[in-house]
Amino acid sequence: MYLHGFRSTPFSKKGQIMREAFSEKLTFEAPDLNVGPKEAQKILIEATQNLDPSQLCLVGSSLGGFYATWLAERISCRAVLLNPATEPWCVINDYLGVQTIANTDRTIEVLPEFAQQARQMNCERIHPERYLVFLSTADEVLDWKKAQKKYADCPQILLPGNTHEINHFEQCLPEIEKFLVETPR
Repeated sequence: MYLHGFRSTPFSKKGQIMREAFSEKLTFEAPDLNVGPKEAQKILIEATQNLDPSQLCLVGSSLGGFYATWLAERISCRAVLLNPATEPWCVINDYLGVQTIANTDRTIEVLPEFAQQARQMNCERIHPERYLVFLSTADEVLDWKKAQKKYADCPQILLPGNTHEINHFEQCLPEIEKFLVETPR
């Protein structure tokens, strides 16, 4: 299941690349998470309620990585994190009001209460064996070193010179597939 980032969509470049790479081998889902954190929780719980967590692997990008961490800890599934947000509540106030969703004519209204809703989803302790973390060292959106520290005990793949979008994301697919296939459930 692919969890997109803030102001992105299930049909983002990474979402499309993942869909093309894995939809014939695996069940591929990508919910639309252009809602507040509390509503995102409901969407994710509903989307996974009838799934076996041992057979589920999330791939979360940016804010989707934050959501993936919350869900992986809640239901005990695995997750690949792509430049995950670690403290989204700290930057929500920078985006208050109506925000345009990339490559669409849709918007999301970012409300002040989203900060507290996100803070309540924070996972202080994680199970490192559940994660594979990709970090771009030239991330212009998030401080990759915060994620490096939070996920210090998890397998990490540094992407030197890559931006938040992850240039040449296709090159990450073999490691993602290896994690999907080889990680003990």
